[in-house]
Amino acid sequence: MTEPGGVDVWTVPLDQDVDAARWLSAAELRRAAAIGDPDGRRRFVVAHAALNAILADRLDLRPTALPLRRNPRGRPYLPGRSLHFSLAHAGERALIAVAGREVGVDLDHPRPGLDPRRMAARFFTPAEAARVSAAGAGAYAAYLRLWTRKEACVKAAGARLALGLRLPVPGAAGGAVVRDPSGRLPGAYFLRDLPDHGPFRGAVALAGTDPAPCRHREFHRDLRRAP
Repeated sequence: MTEPGGVDVWTVPLDQDVDAARWLSAAELRRAAAIGDPDGRRRFVVAHAALNAILADRLDLRPTALPLRRNPRGRPYLPGRSLHFSLAHAGERALIAVAGREVGVDLDHPRPGLDPRRMAARFFTPAEAARVSAAGAGAYAAYLRLWTRKEACVKAAGARLALGLRLPVPGAAGGAVVRDPSGRLPGAYFLRDLPDHGPFRGAVALAGTDPAPCRHREFHRDLRRAP
């Protein structure tokens, strides 16, 4: 179990086979079937099967029997439970965060055709845009580091990404408290960078100012078999 106030973060490889009917609810199976791209559909199925496996273990339920609901913004949650979670995926990798308070996790990697300096100048604070521009060959990594920090905070807040793009996010390797001076994103968030995996960058944020111990895990469940 996670240390009190902390968060568990699983890394999930998405290039695997899944017996979807054993791990996904009927609603999730319908969502998967509506994804036209086969690779996108596979990634959705694996990521949600892994999430359901993790939550089912915590709650001692069958993965297909999890009482998941969606709030008006479409965010899934477990009603009446003090168990919060967040899912992010990019390419063939996903991150799943589980905590005892509201949590947001984000993951990203370089994408062809995206200019990190232009994106930073358009969306980030002037100081952050200058940091990305000055990073030279590391501009894309610097951009992704800032982007994932912002999106992790937005997810923890349950808000729209547009509210967090100008959120100042300091260095967070050891953890940092983030607040929006404009007040557009309410509350405070304890933010941590996650370890790099090649070109991937990630971050996790929890509601509140209390320091959050973070335990990193690798997801090794065989999803072809019954729970």
